[in-house]
Amino acid sequence: MRFGNYTMMLIGLMAVTASLRVEAAVPVYPKAPTNGQQNVALNSQIVLQSDEALINGSDSCFLNGELLPQATVTGSYAIIKPGQLRYATTYTLVIKDGAYLTKNGQQPIKGGTYTFTTVAPAAKVFDAIVAADGSGDYTSIRAAVKAAPQNRTQPWLIFVKNGEYVELVRASKTQPYISLVGEDPEKTVLKFSITSNGGHERDNANFADAEGQGPVLVANAPNFYLHNMTVIDSWGYDNQAGPQALALGSYADRFTIFNAKLKSYQDTWQTGSDEHRHYARRCYIEGAVDFIYCSGDMVLDSCTIALCRNGSVIVAPSHGAGVKYGYVFRNCDIVSSKPGTMRTNNYFGRPWHNYPRASFINSTLSKDVTFATAGWINHMGGLPVVFAEYNTMNYQGNPVSLKGRNTWYWRGGTESNPEETCTAKAVLTKEEADALTVRTVLSGSDGWNPYEITVELPAPQVTIEGNNIVWTKEPQAICYEVLYQGAFKAFTTETSYPVADGTQATDYRVRAVNMYGTLGLVSNVPFVDGIQTKTADRLDAIYDGNAIVAGGFEGKAQVSLYSVTGRLVGQFELENNVRRELTERFFIAKIVANNGVCVLKAVL
Repeated sequence: MRFGNYTMMLIGLMAVTASLRVEAAVPVYPKAPTNGQQNVALNSQIVLQSDEALINGSDSCFLNGELLPQATVTGSYAIIKPGQLRYATTYTLVIKDGAYLTKNGQQPIKGGTYTFTTVAPAAKVFDAIVAADGSGDYTSIRAAVKAAPQNRTQPWLIFVKNGEYVELVRASKTQPYISLVGEDPEKTVLKFSITSNGGHERDNANFADAEGQGPVLVANAPNFYLHNMTVIDSWGYDNQAGPQALALGSYADRFTIFNAKLKSYQDTWQTGSDEHRHYARRCYIEGAVDFIYCSGDMVLDSCTIALCRNGSVIVAPSHGAGVKYGYVFRNCDIVSSKPGTMRTNNYFGRPWHNYPRASFINSTLSKDVTFATAGWINHMGGLPVVFAEYNTMNYQGNPVSLKGRNTWYWRGGTESNPEETCTAKAVLTKEEADALTVRTVLSGSDGWNPYEITVELPAPQVTIEGNNIVWTKEPQAICYEVLYQGAFKAFTTETSYPVADGTQATDYRVRAVNMYGTLGLVSNVPFVDGIQTKTADRLDAIYDGNAIVAGGFEGKAQVSLYSVTGRLVGQFELENNVRRELTERFFIAKIVANNGVCVLKAVL
């Protein structure tokens, strides 16, 4: 397929035979990518080639409407890394005219549009299940993590059933791609009382399982994913006091945490080194003293930051001079750890070491939280590059005044006679704030897009057929979790599950699981709000409150009526376009004809 001087290709799948093509870094299916190409690898990168040498132009490229990062141009090639794509998804790549120019003469090159569809996921259930009661593969999280394979290139999924696990957990440097997924973030709890203070009664040196590291949970390998769990350092949380008591240490690149809770008091979460990237979405993080600290680029997206005392300090960064963005908080709520108990005179952060960067964008302060006018502490051991806010709001949605925010910092000597000083921006412009997106901050040189890891798949539509619950297939799901009365029942790669004797079908729920182990949205009650509706092309059916009529089929249709609890209350045959008065009280009518199935929900 050609667009102007371009052709698209997948790397390694075909030789360059035309001008512009899409190229995949790790080919899965050896097929040339034509318009409508199927089974494209998830880690594909887009390579554009021209008959002439290229340079980047003033316009852009978009993938399903999302702005793509600027290409790396080498000669006649332009390589774009969109990051991990989604399974079973059709993408449209739009190359704007002028996105690239000829190197000689700098003339705009005509763009074009290309579509492709990614590969469907391979069906699989979780690799290991942890259950304190012995009903899983392991009784401890530590044992399950220790048993995870070395040098993985795809997620190793560990599911942890509800329970309290008092232990220390470490993923080694050679155990990448571990996904640690809890059943329920309120009921799946990893905790231990440990500190990082030499000579303290709970110092990590006293515990062999600490392996010389202080946090309760440590991710030493890249691509670690924590989801749907609570991690507590009991020393800090129970005593509401220091010294350092870390719940989490993320000491490698591409760390993701979603819908999880971290609780301690001092130094709750340590984020690792300059080169490490971290993404937190919809998490709850609680502490009082420097409780998110150290280095790396990080986005905290729609999280809740809970303060444990008056004068709390949220961040203590120590970014090296080469770190570009630092800590970016977007759309976070800042609250009291005890709702209704005031937390006053608080600070966004202080400069621990080196050249810290921290930005708070669209933060909302709860009714029981106020900040010091300065907002930032002006002295520790570093000189910040950016300690800034944008659009901080109070609980009523009114802007918080940023006048008086500190912009002057010092280190060494005394405040009146410092060895070094600096000024740092305290208020971002809208343009600066809008630019600090997940993709911008975290994509790096490999196009990492961790938001995709956290996508919750839609709730399946569930119905009852005989003694089974049956649900709609989710194209991006690797498997489904079946719940009974709100608790985990089983994982299955099928789209049906038998209703056990003595149980009610209406007590079952289903949610889809993506390739990283993220648990999707939970279905509604079968046959109530979550109805599997399969409407045939020509099968039209209407229930007007008194009678039912259907048309567009040959012969007779079979009609089954069900109560709100899923009990069969009537069956009959229905002729084409013949009105049938109903005396039965029902909630669902299922009509099966020669050309399809229609499900109607009555209004009671």
